[in-house]
Amino acid sequence: MIHHFLLLNKHKNLSLKRRLDYKRNLFITVMLIIFSIIPFLLLFVMLSKEDIKIFSAFLLPVLLVLDLTLRFVLKRNTSAAIVPYLTLPIPNRALILYIIFSDLSNFWIWGCGLIYGTILYYCDVLTFLTAIILLLFILLNNYFVAFIKALIDNYAILVYPFCLGFILVLLFIFDFLSPVTVISIIAFSLLLFVVALFFTLKENLYKELSRIAL
Repeated sequence: MIHHFLLLNKHKNLSLKRRLDYKRNLFITVMLIIFSIIPFLLLFVMLSKEDIKIFSAFLLPVLLVLDLTLRFVLKRNTSAAIVPYLTLPIPNRALILYIIFSDLSNFWIWGCGLIYGTILYYCDVLTFLTAIILLLFILLNNYFVAFIKALIDNYAILVYPFCLGFILVLLFIFDFLSPVTVISIIAFSLLLFVVALFFTLKENLYKELSRIAL
């Protein structure tokens, strides 16, 4: 399994660098990062210390809703990543698992966590438990959106209000629960969507193989 993962990772990195729009996509990514941070920087410059303390109480939900929205807009359908690897002598299970867990090495996981964590630290609301919950929510947002897009592709944006409602409900009920219960609920939800994504990608892989065979 590890050998297959290393082979797929090497193939993925080479294919990205060989693309004609590699530098353009890199530039767009940097610009998105910069323009995502600018509104918060302006906000902190314009607000007084007292206003920042009031705003910081709502900062974590705001960041997580923004994160979910950006992923709905920017994240590509994970099923599209299957097609380039179908000709490689790699088991289907290893291919699907690689596609799922390769997200963990992307900037949109650890980079967003770092940016959001820095903002929370600046507002003096970052604790160990907040950092754990923040990271779990970022992972949940990522795999939640990946599952929805793999399931209904171009129609995913139509269910955005329901997905947003699900995240808001989770954020709301956490005020009444202990940190351990909160972390357990997020971790269970994350696991649920990873499993759902696995079986959805598996079904999409079989459909793609049938299409090629025809």
